[in-house]
Amino acid sequence: MYKSYLSTFIAVVFFFSTNLIAEENLFEKNYILQSPEGFKSFEQMPDTKIMRGWDKDTDNVMMLENGYDFMGFSGFVSNNLPPSVALEHGKKIKADLILVYDRQINEGDRASKFKQARKKAIEEKRVKDFGKVTEIEITEEDLVDPNVLYDFYASYWVKLPKPTFGTHFIELGQGENRENAEGVQVIAVIKGSAAAKAGIVRNDSITSINGQKVTTPDELISLIRENKGSDIDVGYMRNGKASETVASI
Repeated sequence: MYKSYLSTFIAVVFFFSTNLIAEENLFEKNYILQSPEGFKSFEQMPDTKIMRGWDKDTDNVMMLENGYDFMGFSGFVSNNLPPSVALEHGKKIKADLILVYDRQINEGDRASKFKQARKKAIEEKRVKDFGKVTEIEITEEDLVDPNVLYDFYASYWVKLPKPTFGTHFIELGQGENRENAEGVQVIAVIKGSAAAKAGIVRNDSITSINGQKVTTPDELISLIRENKGSDIDVGYMRNGKASETVASI
């Protein structure tokens, strides 16, 4: 409630609109694919969800451990945008989940913008007089400060089917270091998977399956597929120490 120059009270009502959604979807325009072409939800009509992210690196590991895989990301600087813009793009590419991050990178003067919006509304006669109370219609668009910028980032994820083994991994040793590398490094273990039940953890290096040496991701995938439906001996390195465990796949 604000007291006016006419000694009446003004109730300012916000009518939030969808007009903030830009004609050009910046999440779509700045999308960078990080997965094979055509990778999308395994559901025919996915119910795409959107959540606020907190820390990208931590969130990425959490998503992998929860059985998701990375599709791609959008990154750009813009005026403030509603989450519905990111959701629109996520639905278009058939993502199962979107994590959105935004950070204001400069200062704005919302108080001054509010005064300007109030003045504009009065000039455009968006005012209803109820005697002692005057209602002024101010839209969200009126309060947009074009000088306030945000750093936006969104990551898009697909929920995977139940895995056979349950690890996400990368090839160890690139270029000159390849000769000294052993196995493939585990960057995440899916919760409840065969690998998790066998005690494999993040940063382990898988070096063998049933005594057969593993040096590349393709070799590991091939050996897992060959032995599906059985117990396998998994050789791995942890903190420089060689160990072995049994996984039921």
